[in-house]
Amino acid sequence: MKKALISGYIGFDNFGDEAIFLTLSSHLKSLGYEVSVLCNNKNEVKKRYNVKTYNFKKPLQILKGILSCDCLISGGGSLLQNKTSNFSLLYYLFIIFLAKLCFKKVFIFSQGIEKINGSFFENLTKIALKCANFVSVRDMNSLEYLKKMNIEALLTSDPVYALVQDMEIENQKDGLIVQLRDFKGIDDEFLNDLSNEIVKNYQGEIKVLSLQNDLDKTICERFIQKLNEKNIEAKLILNEDIEKTIAIINKAKFVISTRLHGLIVASALCPNVFGIVYDDKIETLTRELDIDATDIREKTQYARSLKLDEFFNHCLNEVHCKYRRFEWNNIDNVLEN
Repeated sequence: MKKALISGYIGFDNFGDEAIFLTLSSHLKSLGYEVSVLCNNKNEVKKRYNVKTYNFKKPLQILKGILSCDCLISGGGSLLQNKTSNFSLLYYLFIIFLAKLCFKKVFIFSQGIEKINGSFFENLTKIALKCANFVSVRDMNSLEYLKKMNIEALLTSDPVYALVQDMEIENQKDGLIVQLRDFKGIDDEFLNDLSNEIVKNYQGEIKVLSLQNDLDKTICERFIQKLNEKNIEAKLILNEDIEKTIAIINKAKFVISTRLHGLIVASALCPNVFGIVYDDKIETLTRELDIDATDIREKTQYARSLKLDEFFNHCLNEVHCKYRRFEWNNIDNVLEN
């Protein structure tokens, strides 16, 4: 039996990364792989996904995991970037280099790779990608960036599409979901603008959804408080397991989302989807799928309110699915050779 070790942002209860891991680990098992993962919260991840787990912070655990596998799979998500921190980028590059030093195959799996800040970090990333046996990326911007570095890569799409692209769409849709994450620009002024637009344009059930409780919960509670001040009730939905979260989104008629994977799921299952753009990857997705959006990097209240007016007043009843199918064929050919 072949053994695959996955390196990613796993065990932190981030909906998107956990959904990617569920997709990838389930598919690897279907191919006959034994799956292990470098992760946080080892016991919970092992119980949830029925995989072998290694502590992502402990060097001996990392080395043991790499020595025990046939191949390392890095991804998906946006692991190879240093907007978050240089340390995060160096950590994931270190895992790749260590695997190659141990003569293991390395596959970069459907990652979103944005411009790396600093020539040293960019060159180090380029060396790591050159060492990889196979590289795939989830969007055209990533592909074009790697082309500039003379890195050959396969264009796929985000693996979370594989979870929703063949799902049965709920017929009886109702209610509004607002999904928020804490980020610069999503301040009290923006929350007040957003709540005013909802009060003005929408009447019905409102759910406020957290997709990573340690980052989303507080901002979601602040938004509910803004609605309560206007005598509007809203229910807080904390991060559930992946299937329950998708089911909640599937039942909604309107979804306003900040997070990438909230938008990905909603675009496939809901008739009316609106994005809050705080980052390049969100802008890329909303343009790619032609999703209505407002950019919090713009400070004009007029631009925000106009777009939300249009969103609520030109609503659809039927879902016109917006997604790029995730196809396994080319990746399977690599994994099985």
